[in-house]
Amino acid sequence: MMKLSLPSLGIGVMTLAMTAAAPVHADAGDFGAMPGLWKIQVRHVAHGKAGAPEVHWHCVDEGADPWTTFAAWTPAEGECTATDQQRRSTSLAWKLTCKAAPAASARVDFDSAKHYTGSVTAEGRGEVTQVEGDRYAACTSPQD
Repeated sequence: MMKLSLPSLGIGVMTLAMTAAAPVHADAGDFGAMPGLWKIQVRHVAHGKAGAPEVHWHCVDEGADPWTTFAAWTPAEGECTATDQQRRSTSLAWKLTCKAAPAASARVDFDSAKHYTGSVTAEGRGEVTQVEGDRYAACTSPQD
């Protein structure tokens, strides 16, 4: 089980901060995503419509843990716990239980080693987050 906490920024979708990681049961190297510089676009969904993307750049190292690299976002306030984590070579899926928000489920699906889409669905609210990641290039320095 992974403990997650989020800053209190009001109702909506927020970027999550990982506070502790669960033991990894599979080798990170078997996950089907390429290391390198990734452009991640997170869109908040309100009333069934996705908003403008928030763009984040992230350098993924060789052998990086997929859970902390590609599953580091959630739709909630307060403390959340990720449970029922399911990992395959091209996807991650998990459930979220949060103190100040309804239960949610999330997933990330890779259609290639350089592209993924994902979403978060909150109980009683439907889809609340859409995410898309594209690998752009190799990382050239630790500051990438």
